[in-house]
Amino acid sequence: MADLKKSHSNLVNALIYIVLGVLLCVFKAGMLNWMLTIAGIVFIVLGVLDMLKKEYTSGAVSAVIGLVILLGGWLFVDIVLLVFGVLLIAKGAISLFESIKSKSVVDIVFAAITIAAGIMLIVSKWALLDWFFIIIGVILIVDGVLELVGKELKKLIKK
Repeated sequence: MADLKKSHSNLVNALIYIVLGVLLCVFKAGMLNWMLTIAGIVFIVLGVLDMLKKEYTSGAVSAVIGLVILLGGWLFVDIVLLVFGVLLIAKGAISLFESIKSKSVVDIVFAAITIAAGIMLIVSKWALLDWFFIIIGVILIVDGVLELVGKELKKLIKK
């Protein structure tokens, strides 16, 4: 019975991974819009539920967080992406100076890629976010498929 529940759970997880991966590949950065909206609604609902349980302080805080996410979520995303881009450029520059000293070609290439990713994140964040969501989507699809056929692959490998 426990094996049946675990098998059913694995099947559901695999299907969720595959569906979520396909959604991420299709809608790309547009999924961020959905995620912010869902997160805002969840916080508001949790706040209302807390207030119904007479936990007014935590309920009010949750509801306010939900409203802030709904109304200003994109502002926060823009700021975080800008800061992350600047940090990537700084990290890449530091790595580049260190790799030039050590004369490691591979390290120089990785440092240059890091700097380029930081610049792209600042200049063209939506294009970079689209690729990020596509990569995450593909990883989820592969993970879901492997979850579905993983036991069969193990059986084939053991033979």
